[in-house]
Amino acid sequence: MASLRRSPLPRRARAVLALALVLLAAPLAPPAARAQGESVTIVKVEREKPVREKRPTLRFLKANRDFIRARFDRLRVTTLERRAGATELDPRFLRYRELLAEIARAKDSVATAADERERHALFSSVGDLAKLEAELDQMERLLAAQGARLGVLQADFTGRQRTELDVLVTGAALAGVVDSVIVTLEDGTRVVAGLDDTQRQALARGGAFEVFRGLVEPREQVIEIRFAGDGWSQAGSGYVTLEPTRDRLTFLRLDLAQAQPARGLASVVAGLWRHEPGPPPAPTAEANRDEP
Repeated sequence: MASLRRSPLPRRARAVLALALVLLAAPLAPPAARAQGESVTIVKVEREKPVREKRPTLRFLKANRDFIRARFDRLRVTTLERRAGATELDPRFLRYRELLAEIARAKDSVATAADERERHALFSSVGDLAKLEAELDQMERLLAAQGARLGVLQADFTGRQRTELDVLVTGAALAGVVDSVIVTLEDGTRVVAGLDDTQRQALARGGAFEVFRGLVEPREQVIEIRFAGDGWSQAGSGYVTLEPTRDRLTFLRLDLAQAQPARGLASVVAGLWRHEPGPPPAPTAEANRDEP
């Protein structure tokens, strides 16, 4: 047995042995066939695909090859000499040449008439072409004005928009170890933020960990959140619906103080708030004394 383990059978030999065992264990006919008295045909399994002609041809020539060759051997070349006198041409043949010439002249007349009609139509539509050109110029001016308006809107929405989202994680999970936080935005953007032991200890002492911060659209959207780590890999995903305010910074805090893998991400307490830029701080008395 030890020698068999050290030198296993080749792959082909194992496959042949398995096929033989299956054939020996299988019945000669399925139960349905035996019940109905049907016969089972045994076919041969070949290793290579047999080559067969798609359409057999020349069956008659192959079957009668000797007979056809014997008939070809009896063929002989015979030279025959004959004399033929010249006769007058039929007048109808000469008339055919004249008819062809008349057809060619008729075609030239038709082409000339068609050319004259086209020139007349072209000259009569010069005024219409001028009107069409004026309309095309007007459409071009309208399209240019529309492009300018779209440029203003694009500059307003892409260049001046400052709608931001900041996702934070606070607290330490009651059970399991969170190794990373995965945030997937509605547009498909996926952010993975890993946590080490130092960061987890800081969370347990009241610190905060920033997972994502970036520009988002000011509309209602759904964000997917997943945790990876010991006990959290099978917890599934969590979804948060929020609507960031235009030109403001919106915070999304995920508090892990009550989080447990058994309860899933529903045990995570999520909070939203908006950062409102306030007026600059007023100068203090100490600052006024320091000024010259």
